Amino acid sequence: MESKTVNPERIRKVAQSVIGLPTLPTVISKMLQMIDSKRASADTLARLISTDQALTAKLLKLANSAYYGYSREISTVNMAIIVLGFNTVKDMGLWLSVFDAFKNSNSGAVGFDAVKFWEHSAGCGVASRMLAKNTGSRYAGEAFVAGLLHDMGKMILNQYFAPEMAESLKLAQEAEMDIDAAEMEVLGVSHGQIGAWLAEKWNLPDIICDTVKHHHDPWNASSDPAFVAHITVADTLCHLTQTGDSARNAPPKYDERLWNIFADALVPIDEIDLESLQSDFLVEYGKSEAYSSVIKTDGLNGIM
Repeated sequence: MESKTVNPERIRKVAQSVIGLPTLPTVISKMLQMIDSKRASADTLARLISTDQALTAKLLKLANSAYYGYSREISTVNMAIIVLGFNTVKDMGLWLSVFDAFKNSNSGAVGFDAVKFWEHSAGCGVASRMLAKNTGSRYAGEAFVAGLLHDMGKMILNQYFAPEMAESLKLAQEAEMDIDAAEMEVLGVSHGQIGAWLAEKWNLPDIICDTVKHHHDPWNASSDPAFVAHITVADTLCHLTQTGDSARNAPPKYDERLWNIFADALVPIDEIDLESLQSDFLVEYGKSEAYSSVIKTDGLNGIM
């Protein structure tokens, strides 16, 4: 097959398609700015969220779920925010926005299972949060979103470039290639770069953009390679435990540079820890199942 990696026209076409995607909803965008500015209060955030009926309904549903086990019904947005916390509210808002942006992804590339993909994404969010909290990462609050969104470039390919996505999947399978290499062969650009373009369009924090772009090569990340490496390991844990399916025919191959990043940053994660981390993740994922289902079930109704 003739390599298309140097075809600027294909790359331009993909980039322009990403630029043409919808922006984040105004309420979500304002909510993210408010929370990230550290100036938000439960009252001001509640007033903003209350202007969006769908977001309000899901917020109340989540706050009243068995996962939180509150002793009485939560009927106000203000109280829901207090129970859930700002980071969970932010996570949920972004999750719903991503679902909405790709709600037609069920009719995409042959060989791509959108439902299993979302399960993988949710699992990676949980694993990323677990790892970042356990190691005291300064970006622990961003970990869930970073894990959730790490593969969103694949959703763009699935929805807007289904033939090329299908060709990449077929090539990866038949030639026993990594999916990233197959994407470069077919499109000239990887799902990481494509996802990063969308993250930048959405004005997400630099650490999220960098993670989406470099989740398979954290040693090239510019913001915080050690944090990005957390998401790399989280992705691996989901593959090893068969949590969902990211359309990859085998777990990503380990690279010694990954473990060197952790060693250089004095982060206590090494390849020898993968077995115990799998067990820890499955426990954490089980705890989060009720939380995930409140958001995931409603969101998946739009893509099933």
